[in-house]
Amino acid sequence: MLTRLRLHSSFRIAPKSLVPRPRLTSRYSTTTPPKMDQSNHPTRPKKLIFAPGDIAPEPSTPQHEHPSPSEVSTPTSATEAQILSHPAQAHQFGTNPPLTISQLSPNPLHQFNTWFHDPRLLPSSAPETCVLATAELPSGRVSARTLYLKELDERGWVVYSNWGSRAGKGAQVFGAQVDQGQEPGGMPEPHEDGGLETEAAGGNKWGALTFTWAEVERCVRVEGLLEPLSREESLVYWQTRERGSKIGGWASWQSSVLWEARGEEIPTLRKDIELAQKGDGSDGVEAVDDADGRGVLEARVREVEERFRGVEEIPLPPFWGGMRLVPESVEFWQGRRSRLHDRFRFVKEGEGWKVQRLSP
Repeated sequence: MLTRLRLHSSFRIAPKSLVPRPRLTSRYSTTTPPKMDQSNHPTRPKKLIFAPGDIAPEPSTPQHEHPSPSEVSTPTSATEAQILSHPAQAHQFGTNPPLTISQLSPNPLHQFNTWFHDPRLLPSSAPETCVLATAELPSGRVSARTLYLKELDERGWVVYSNWGSRAGKGAQVFGAQVDQGQEPGGMPEPHEDGGLETEAAGGNKWGALTFTWAEVERCVRVEGLLEPLSREESLVYWQTRERGSKIGGWASWQSSVLWEARGEEIPTLRKDIELAQKGDGSDGVEAVDDADGRGVLEARVREVEERFRGVEEIPLPPFWGGMRLVPESVEFWQGRRSRLHDRFRFVKEGEGWKVQRLSP
């Protein structure tokens, strides 16, 4: 048996009030949910990308081959190569030929789809990785976090996450009323007109996504308004997740504090863990879990597993779902020698797009 740690009184473990138990109505039934047939919903935008599989881009989407880099963008002499490889020199971009307007699609979503499927972007590099930035009102304080793009449709970019935290992105987007009590609050339901069933004061729908693909020296920046997907839309992706990820979605109250301590108290904690490891010859994993709050999360996972034991299809949590960023502007950046990069920005103008070349 592991030696139990006697923690200093200043170490605080969050209360083990385990998993939120919203009343399961017919909308959140634990029975097998119906399979969604998107063809029955003509108002839904067509998907261009959907995890884990992709929908091929429309034939009209330009599919450009990648010519060999031009002499302008790639060093050809031994002197240039030596300069570029010198550790004291900043990186010089030279992977791509110059980016011109003739290479771009008139639709930025289709252009993103083309870049996203560049064969040089290997799956192992996780090109779907992106950073979502939101801002709190009225302070204007900005927060950013790394997520995975899970869908691209004709309306915008879709990410999935827990949006019920009072301290996290959900409160910034929907306002402080997103939470009720200590448990994560539910996501607002969208109306057909684009509004929400419940509007909270202080919400800020503006957001930004950034994709950085260093191996191809490209970057995409998207700015626009965030809108929640309906539960029916979110359920389509939820059904593709493995069971463990569904359990985790229920168990983790994302961004809630599990444990805290003052920085100067960490050495004392480390010594206690080392003593526990020496005392029983173990690796001390359980001791660490008990000491720094991981055990609280693991206990929640066990309770959720027990709660849904024998349930074939774990239901979608009311606080978890998809969020679509509907673009107002989309910038395509491609590296170029001497920091004279190519930048094209699409700006929404009525039903179409205005294209601008920006100074690097």
